[in-house]
Amino acid sequence: MVIKMKKTKTANRNNPAHKDGYDPIALTRAAERVVVRGNKRKYARLARPLRFYGGITSAQEVGCNLRCKFCFSDKPVRRPHSTGRFYSPQQVFNALTKEADKHGHKLISASASEGTLGQEHLFELLELVDDSKYVFVLETNGMTLGHDRDFALALARFKNLHVRVSIKGSNKKEYNMLTGAISDSYELPFKALDYLIDAGVSCNACVMISFSNKDDIQGVKDKLYSVWPGLLKSLELENITLFPKVAERLSNANLIPNTVRHRGKIINLNKES
Repeated sequence: MVIKMKKTKTANRNNPAHKDGYDPIALTRAAERVVVRGNKRKYARLARPLRFYGGITSAQEVGCNLRCKFCFSDKPVRRPHSTGRFYSPQQVFNALTKEADKHGHKLISASASEGTLGQEHLFELLELVDDSKYVFVLETNGMTLGHDRDFALALARFKNLHVRVSIKGSNKKEYNMLTGAISDSYELPFKALDYLIDAGVSCNACVMISFSNKDDIQGVKDKLYSVWPGLLKSLELENITLFPKVAERLSNANLIPNTVRHRGKIINLNKES
């Protein structure tokens, strides 16, 4: 396999309000104004079977509070105004469970954007899941949960819930480079995990490591260990897949990954990493 990534010069666009990037919490509020309407939330697709976790049925949400350059989700994240339709929690639940029954899945989720946008919609959906045989996997980057402890604690009342917290890089500098967000917000997913564990909410961490070296990876493992040693047992290490839009975005940002996932295998592009 030959992977070509051209290098291009890009302008340094500093946010005047934050010297090294945008504020994900401010972007949360902006995104919710577009993708949340009362207890309804925008979705690009209501239900599709996926192979992850041994089989899961997932809806595709619209709207996110990060702008990760490696993200495979394009229009749902970058064009939320013109993407998707609004659905109620009941509509989403009905579509997910109908499709899950077809495939014998016990796990359902909403993915491809940020799962915590629209608390009212999320909580009503989780209430429906609690009265069913299914377990809902909440996919999140941890920004809102790390910012709002009460939000994280409120999730403790749902018994059929697992929260997957995705950490975008192995240190602040890498996170800022990959997302464009203010580097201090890198701490938020670690706070989210701390809050969730304290509240007794089932959760695990995953870390994007395609741009990390061995020392960086060990560093983030140590950081997670300091939150709770048990996080290392369930830790997922993620590598990007170079879909065309992803490759184009990375090229425009002058970013070359050390490792990528290709046809189920991890390809090392940098032997020194």
